[in-house]
Amino acid sequence: MTTLPTTRKKIKLNFNIAIKNGDKFHVKGIYIYAKNKNTKSSNLGVIISKKVSNLAVVRNKYRRYIKEIFRLDFKSVEYKDLVFIVNKRILDLDFNRIRKELSDFREQIVNEKLNSNSINFGN
Repeated sequence: MTTLPTTRKKIKLNFNIAIKNGDKFHVKGIYIYAKNKNTKSSNLGVIISKKVSNLAVVRNKYRRYIKEIFRLDFKSVEYKDLVFIVNKRILDLDFNRIRKELSDFREQIVNEKLNSNSINFGN
């Protein structure tokens, strides 16, 4: 039996380009790099190093949290490549707190259309 090819097109997000050329933002426990692009869809990349936690179970749990929050809340964000780089401070947060932190960022991104240096997050 032969299988039919999938019709979904896979898009590879180049982390280095998004990090180098994108705008940098910070929310508690997460650095966010956002780069504008020409296509309407938005892509997500999550980077969690071993410095955050030696346990892959923990790193994957927070990766799943961020991907689920992106799926639920970031439908209105278009024309963006987003790279989330997680640091150790995220270990103090649960799912709902991470969602609240990222929803504040999402509201700013949608309202401001990501003008350069118009969003300033600090802790």
